[in-house]
Amino acid sequence: MRRIALLTAALALATPLTTASPARAAGTVTTFAGSHCPPASLCLYRDYDFTGGGIALTADTYVGRLGDHGFNDQMSSWSNDTGLVCDWWEHADRGRPIHDMRPGYRVNVLPRENDTASAVECW
Repeated sequence: MRRIALLTAALALATPLTTASPARAAGTVTTFAGSHCPPASLCLYRDYDFTGGGIALTADTYVGRLGDHGFNDQMSSWSNDTGLVCDWWEHADRGRPIHDMRPGYRVNVLPRENDTASAVECW
């Protein structure tokens, strides 16, 4: 009995604890030109009025560093046709402040927020 208790304790110590959230379906990130946002996507545009090309994300996509896609501090407008709430952050890896991107909206960001997006997620 004592051996079982010791084995159980050893296994508990050897098993790493994790607080990571459950895995979600991996989304995709693509680029687009002009104002040609792919259907059912969250699109981040380089310029105001939904122009200048940019990147498109599908639902269930998290990009902690937009710079990995050549798009750090580039967003001037966005459109959300994913059907989901999305968020963007001014600092990489969900660094505050956070900004909601409601489904069905098309928004030119405020002048003080222009070219400050560094992370984005649709969930």
